[in-house]
Amino acid sequence: MAKDIADMLADGELTTFEAAGQLALAQSMQKRLKTQIDALKEFLTDRMDPKEHLTTDLGTVTAKRGSEPRWRVKDPVAFAQWLKEHGEEESVEQVPYPKEWAAKPDAIEHLVGQFGGEQPAGVELSRGSGDTVAVSRVKDWSAIFQDMQAQDQARRLLGIEGPEADGKDDESKDFWA
Repeated sequence: MAKDIADMLADGELTTFEAAGQLALAQSMQKRLKTQIDALKEFLTDRMDPKEHLTTDLGTVTAKRGSEPRWRVKDPVAFAQWLKEHGEEESVEQVPYPKEWAAKPDAIEHLVGQFGGEQPAGVELSRGSGDTVAVSRVKDWSAIFQDMQAQDQARRLLGIEGPEADGKDDESKDFWA
């Protein structure tokens, strides 16, 4: 079995440039697969009855009934204001709301410091986010498919054994079929 990419990275088997190439390849494959998945889902949704199951040797596909659109409140304060403006005051509770400047991160940080590190009620500290990379201008899947070196990289990325992995030079096998 091919070595997992995380293990290869941990073992220092890929350079930064090679890892960047693998990421671009995986991104291209993901884009191609999403297109295929979307088309297949649309095809099956149109042809399957709700709650129908189709079991294949690769997995089970189940049709799921959608739901009707329904209203939901995303900004309660704005909705309350709209209700008041339209004569629906009995549908509105009077609740104090912080002024815009008081809800800014720097103002909250100041308040936390001012009150000995106490976290104000109704306020949470977000997790933040880590550094990342973005992939753009990835090679089109059809171009990757025609590029033998890219095919070899894709096989390794997907953990597909090929003739180079087992030492045999069997070019009659089509690993992409």
